[in-house]
Amino acid sequence: MHTSYDVTGASGFVGSHPPMLGTPAEQAPCEEMPRLANLLDAVPQLVWTASVDGRFLYCNSGVRRRLGSCEGHAVEYIIPERLLHSEDRQRWLGMWRRALQSGYPYEVEYRVRSDCDGIAHWYLERGTQLERSGSSDRWFITATRIDEQKRREEELLALLLGKERFLATLLHELRNPLAPIANATEMLARCCRDPHAVDAARGVIQRQLKQLTRLVNDLLDVSRVARGKVDIQKGPVDLCEVIKTAIEAARPLVELRRHRLTIDVPSGTVTVDADAVRLCQVLTNLLLNAAKYTHPEGCISVLLESLEGVAVVRVRDNGIGISADLLPRVFDIFAQASGPSDASMGGLGIGLAVARELVHLHGGSLSAYSGGPGCGSEFVMRLPRREMYQLS
Repeated sequence: MHTSYDVTGASGFVGSHPPMLGTPAEQAPCEEMPRLANLLDAVPQLVWTASVDGRFLYCNSGVRRRLGSCEGHAVEYIIPERLLHSEDRQRWLGMWRRALQSGYPYEVEYRVRSDCDGIAHWYLERGTQLERSGSSDRWFITATRIDEQKRREEELLALLLGKERFLATLLHELRNPLAPIANATEMLARCCRDPHAVDAARGVIQRQLKQLTRLVNDLLDVSRVARGKVDIQKGPVDLCEVIKTAIEAARPLVELRRHRLTIDVPSGTVTVDADAVRLCQVLTNLLLNAAKYTHPEGCISVLLESLEGVAVVRVRDNGIGISADLLPRVFDIFAQASGPSDASMGGLGIGLAVARELVHLHGGSLSAYSGGPGCGSEFVMRLPRREMYQLS
């Protein structure tokens, strides 16, 4: 024997039965139903029940705020029109109709339009049939907001795509030197008695092996940074000398692209407690990055400032700039801008990530600034000064 309820008003239930969450023997007595209704109104989920033919029986306050009075109406006409993002309506409708036909539980994700902030929020809807006296009586449906989970999914997807691009670039960069090396070895085999041909072949092999060595070193640096195994040997270092060394290392690419390079450093020494080799690596990466992403015959400048307690190095260019969406991620390992020069210049796009970690290990900071595409870029390195070595 089943007890029927006709509870309205504070309980929020409309129809002959409230949402059934257990067997008849386990159902709460009539006086508990308003309390259950208040509980369902307080939960953050959207909760409703529907008949087996797909009509609303009950809605909690979260649903009523969005849909208004909908009891008795067909679910498939109310939900898509009043609740769902236009791009998700057909997908939800197909899932709902299949569930009504089969009676099987279902899950579906969709975006809900918000009248408050104008932002579409993600929800996960779950529906299952409830049984009464051995037969299906109604559907019980909840929709839970999952904005944070979707954000994490998007971040993981972006990371995976970045890794795929990185691996594709790595394979391309590792393959490029193989053909010149193969051609050079064939030339050595055919022209071993020609000194000029031997010298030319040997030069090709040396250059390509240098390129391969650089790529392997870049990969090793990334691995060391990720594992926190970078070895730093600190001592008093004059930043003016480090800048000179880095400029010499980057000069071949700067001259190849016919850039104008200007340098502005103090006349005295600006000393920091650092690893000279690693700082030179940082500045070289910044200069190569500027040269790579600046159109030929562009301008690059290096400025060293000695401020109170801190030394500041600025590397500026008038290159392609950095878009607003990439700027927060420019130091991520798998982030790389796409521009007219990146394909031809090669590289794995990990120099900035390594540079930032090396600066952090020195107790400093590395920041990037740009007005957007076409507005150039500026990278600013700040390091604590070693006052006792500062000369007037």
